[in-house]
Amino acid sequence: MNDYFSDFHVVLVEPQNPLNIGSVARAMMNLGFRHLHLVAPQNYDRETANVTACWATPILDGLTVHETLADAISDCETVIGLGERPGQSVHFVTLPQWAGELPQTPRRKTALLFGSEDSGLRQEHFNQCRYIARIPSTEAFPSFNLAQSVLLVLWEITQAAPESPAPPADTRVPTWNDFFQLDRLLDSVMTEGGFVRSGSPGPAPEMVKNLFRRLDLSPHEIGLLLSLFGRLQTTLRRNANGEK
Repeated sequence: MNDYFSDFHVVLVEPQNPLNIGSVARAMMNLGFRHLHLVAPQNYDRETANVTACWATPILDGLTVHETLADAISDCETVIGLGERPGQSVHFVTLPQWAGELPQTPRRKTALLFGSEDSGLRQEHFNQCRYIARIPSTEAFPSFNLAQSVLLVLWEITQAAPESPAPPADTRVPTWNDFFQLDRLLDSVMTEGGFVRSGSPGPAPEMVKNLFRRLDLSPHEIGLLLSLFGRLQTTLRRNANGEK
């Protein structure tokens, strides 16, 4: 397996048909990718998936099933969602634009999110993404099936991959678990501080939280943010209780 390709993890969110999962595994094996994750799959059956996987059974053997999306991406360093339309709070790019920047982007453990066959990714999934990437298509027929989408995305990555990729950076970067902790503090501070209340614009809190996901924060910087908002949360609760 190309060491560079090991940075990318295919995450299928609520897949419905095990035959499609097998086809995804085959596409991954064709192009040299190995890491497959299923989030809350419906009626997953290994033997059925094996029908379309052909020689990609090692990927089915090694896939990981998660109950929630948070579990699947908690240790990832960036998350890219694939969708036909942009999320309300997420930066939107085309697939070629995103892939074209890969040679200049530091290597990071990257989750590639693909939604269910009938509805794709929902807003709650978009909110967890650094970017939403759209696969170019005709206006009359904008959607691809699941295996096609995975194949096209992985193909773009193979074309953009540097011939001699640099080793992963030694400096640690925040994982999505760090952002989940920040999310909880932001929700509390925005609610208890009065920023979020009845009549507030619905997307506003998610826009604030996703803003931090789009910044190239260092572990030290996200640590400062966690400390800052943790102190604000404590102060707001003390004031609400009349404490000094």
